[in-house]
Amino acid sequence: MTRGLEMLTLTSRDMYEWLGMRSSVEIVERFFQDFTPDKYVWPPRMVSAIPEKDAVWLNMPAYSLVHGAFVIKIINEYRQNPVKHGLEAAGGLVLVFDVNTGVLKGLLDAVALTALRTGSIGGVAAKYMSREDSTHAGVIGSGRTAWTQLEALTIVRDLEKVKVYSPTKSNRERFAERVEKNIGLECRAVDTPREAVVDVDVVLAATNSAEPVFDGEWLGEDVHITSIGALPTRRELDINTYRRAGVVAADLKEAVLKEAGDIIAAVNMGVVNPANVMELHEIVKAGVNVRDEGRKMITLLKSVGFAPLDLFFAVEVLKRAEEEGVGRDLSMSGEG
Repeated sequence: MTRGLEMLTLTSRDMYEWLGMRSSVEIVERFFQDFTPDKYVWPPRMVSAIPEKDAVWLNMPAYSLVHGAFVIKIINEYRQNPVKHGLEAAGGLVLVFDVNTGVLKGLLDAVALTALRTGSIGGVAAKYMSREDSTHAGVIGSGRTAWTQLEALTIVRDLEKVKVYSPTKSNRERFAERVEKNIGLECRAVDTPREAVVDVDVVLAATNSAEPVFDGEWLGEDVHITSIGALPTRRELDINTYRRAGVVAADLKEAVLKEAGDIIAAVNMGVVNPANVMELHEIVKAGVNVRDEGRKMITLLKSVGFAPLDLFFAVEVLKRAEEEGVGRDLSMSGEG
């Protein structure tokens, strides 16, 4: 019997240059408008650490009969790669199968997909949680996730100025230069985390830190925070930040409460009541900003990502790519 296999492949360049952040934010907002748990089946992500290599692998499967797909994202992080091997720290693939036949339909770069959908989560959260007149942002971190968080924020808010802090001076200066060149915003590299978060409307925390990266007491009274973190061992926000937050939301509460080290600590200390943590899809479906216009408040979105979003995003991206003739067809056949 001859069995043909045809799939569409999308590289990181396809994702970044063709799809872009504006379309990504639109897709992620539609996901949260559409999301209900009964539309998806997804087991807990499998995390495999390789301590000898300072590496971690994540395997995230999900399927949806509604959306007709079984998707597996396999992504890794080798933290020594840039220094020791001159390679990217992260790598991986997203495989999209037809759930009805098991046929592999698409292969996407997992790092680009993750960066775009993660940035978009923050952008969607800022649309519904930050002040509409937000003009100043502070960024903690200077890597890929910090960049896409800021890029998504510019889609939903009319920013005027940005400050960035990263422990390595050259990294934060390079980030600031890139912001001014590619986004056209005034961006200043600052020497301390405190400088980055004082007198801003939105704080974007995008680090791999195991320790808090700023003191919540430094924050203003009317700021929104987006924090990205996906492992129990990482804790970029401190207890003061959670204590001061009037609204705490999660992209998916169950995942955040299991996987984000800083909110786990806040729950264990009695600072955060899990019952009061909102889910982003609830906020988006309500269609209004969570802020009480007559009261200053700190809002916080904690995100770790979850497989149904990867599925929805990948299926939508493949559909658009097929319609617009983007990507490369890969055909294989064999006898069996």
